[in-house]
Amino acid sequence: MKTVSILCVGEELLDGRTRDQNAIWLARASTDHGFDLSSIHIIGDAQDTIINALEEVSQTCDFLVVSGGLGPTADDITRDAASKWLGAALQLDESALRALKQRFAARGYSYTANNRSQCLFPAGAKILKSDVGTAAGFAVENNDCVITFLPGVPREFRWFIEHYMLPQFKPAGDAEDLIHRERLVFFGAGESWLESQLEGIEELASEVGGRVSYLAKAPLIEIHLKAPGAKAVSRMLDFTLERVSKWVIARGDQPTEARIGALLQEQGATVSSAESCTGGKLAARFVSVSGASNWFERGFITYSNDAKTKALGVSAEIIDRFGAVSPQVVCQMAAGAQKEAGATYALSISGIAGPTGGTPDKPVGTVHFALAAPDGVWHFEALFAGKSREQVTSASAYTSMALLLWHLEGRMDEHAVAGPFQASQVWSDDGVD
Repeated sequence: MKTVSILCVGEELLDGRTRDQNAIWLARASTDHGFDLSSIHIIGDAQDTIINALEEVSQTCDFLVVSGGLGPTADDITRDAASKWLGAALQLDESALRALKQRFAARGYSYTANNRSQCLFPAGAKILKSDVGTAAGFAVENNDCVITFLPGVPREFRWFIEHYMLPQFKPAGDAEDLIHRERLVFFGAGESWLESQLEGIEELASEVGGRVSYLAKAPLIEIHLKAPGAKAVSRMLDFTLERVSKWVIARGDQPTEARIGALLQEQGATVSSAESCTGGKLAARFVSVSGASNWFERGFITYSNDAKTKALGVSAEIIDRFGAVSPQVVCQMAAGAQKEAGATYALSISGIAGPTGGTPDKPVGTVHFALAAPDGVWHFEALFAGKSREQVTSASAYTSMALLLWHLEGRMDEHAVAGPFQASQVWSDDGVD
């Protein structure tokens, strides 16, 4: 199988001003299109650094994609470095210059002399004309490698890859020989625990020529399975799900909130949210999904006790007796949000995100969750000890989504969830027990 590497050029990628997006996108494209991205390199825009990297990396792969440094300013020196590395003088391409001037005129931009540099290419290079941006790309061959130089602007970079490169990257031969991948996202289980439950998967991966990798992205853990052929990766997937499926909250590229949305639409159901310590993070995750208006009804941010009472009908006496962070209050929040929104389901969150506000009985990181569903109200409690405020609120949003997902998939009995409580219990003078 032919291998692909990417070389990202720019001081801004090294000093934290900009996060590289092109390598990440190309890595994801490798999953979708079955080619092997073998290495990622990020370097500054010094000429000797670029030349040395071109020479070194081009000897290790079949295709090298170079991103960045093709703009009109003085620090855009990738084309100059390529010219020196190849020993090929830069030459002006008149057709590229005409196209650039026409694009500037059509968009009302002012053409300046330094833009001319974007139409200089090493002698013998194949020029890759663009329908986006201003800079053309170009391709050369050296060290038995095809090196393609592309603009670093993510939108332009992706256009070039899709229009010029993907057909070259796609492996030849039977589709069963392509690299297949599976991504599983877990919540509520640690990385070391997951690995311990999957004892034997490394041997299976070796048998089928595959690979297993773990990625901690707090509060989530991802497991990536990779193997040549759909059958091989399917064996690894079955092995994994047989042992740890109860903690899976997403698969493939579909995030948890999109998975929930799809299930709600299948069931003709809707959901609302009532949030205290998370301040709208749960609702924000839901509305990040295109088409969420089909299944997300509304969100309540009831941070104060008074808001919980006025917006959701939570009993002031219950708050006084048990505190806002309690099973009694969070269950009334969920039931109130379900009623007020007229939604099939409602999720509620109330906790102590910290760093202040904790007590011996309710330390920082204590969070209560409730799910109001057609069969009653369910309660779940978690302690995110030793976590920052951001970590507590992020984990809380995922916990709440997991609670709904467990119900939608009929997996409540796999987890330590209390309930379902009926309305008479939720709204009684003592609340849920």
